[in-house]
Amino acid sequence: MHTMLFLSLFSFFSRSQESGIEQIKDFGSNPGNLEMFQYVPENFKKNAPLVIVLHGCTQSADTIALESGWNKLADANKFMVVYPQQKLVNNIKKCFNWFNPSDIKRESGETASIKQMIDFAIDKHKIDRKRVFITGLSAGGAMAMAMLANYPETFSAGAIMSGIPFGPNSSITAGINAMKGNVTYSGKEWADFILDINKDYKGSYPKIVLFQGEDDPYVNFENADEIIKQYTYLHQIENSPIIFENFDKNKDVSLYKYGNNKGLVLYYKIKNMGHALAIDPGINEKQGGAIATYAVDKNFHSTYWAANFFNIAN
Repeated sequence: MHTMLFLSLFSFFSRSQESGIEQIKDFGSNPGNLEMFQYVPENFKKNAPLVIVLHGCTQSADTIALESGWNKLADANKFMVVYPQQKLVNNIKKCFNWFNPSDIKRESGETASIKQMIDFAIDKHKIDRKRVFITGLSAGGAMAMAMLANYPETFSAGAIMSGIPFGPNSSITAGINAMKGNVTYSGKEWADFILDINKDYKGSYPKIVLFQGEDDPYVNFENADEIIKQYTYLHQIENSPIIFENFDKNKDVSLYKYGNNKGLVLYYKIKNMGHALAIDPGINEKQGGAIATYAVDKNFHSTYWAANFFNIAN
């Protein structure tokens, strides 16, 4: 997928033009040279959840906030949202550099910057450390996979929209090959890419939910199957789903649920959709989002179902 705001010397943050998000200037040493935006709903209280939302290529924190509808859910359910933003100087299409080894390694580059944003939000707003979640679209989804892999102790769950597995994506060429669905491993082989960088980690791994359009021309839907192999192995559950077709009375959406009723790995496969967020503009509880190039009306608000999976939406 393809405003730097004026900040006075005395201003700690500035408000975005459209979505209401605020920019935080000093959140850490920022080795990845990213920007941090946040959304804190009114009447926000301590020990609330935190959601990290990563935009896709050519997008910004502002556009993903508007198109995804996360702020509406935050208002209704009183959780905080952090929107990391890429800079043109780092990537000419504003993609997170999920294919650059120095940016997808623990305590290095962009992953380290995003982790600093999380730590800042937790300390500043007294976030519940057991309820930190991450989601991303496209390049943002791939970077979210890198964050889940490098910091499994930080996240309770992740929601990946048109993403790829964490693994041997050590160059642009390798990354493009993965996006095309040409990289296939066994569940154990995929899991080992994560286990090998967490040799001293003894805890459980985050649960994960996937949203993928069957007609995606950029990220082949077979990537979802590879992520499923990776995470069902990590969770030691069967890679054989219970399938719910016509999910929520929507003929284009099927839910694949792995591990019986444990809810550790879920996959929403969406027919007649390309490379985009599935949204459902409206005012009802399950509705939200705004139509754009990479946000299409499918009468299915993937953001709501991600929040539902996180157990932070009523």
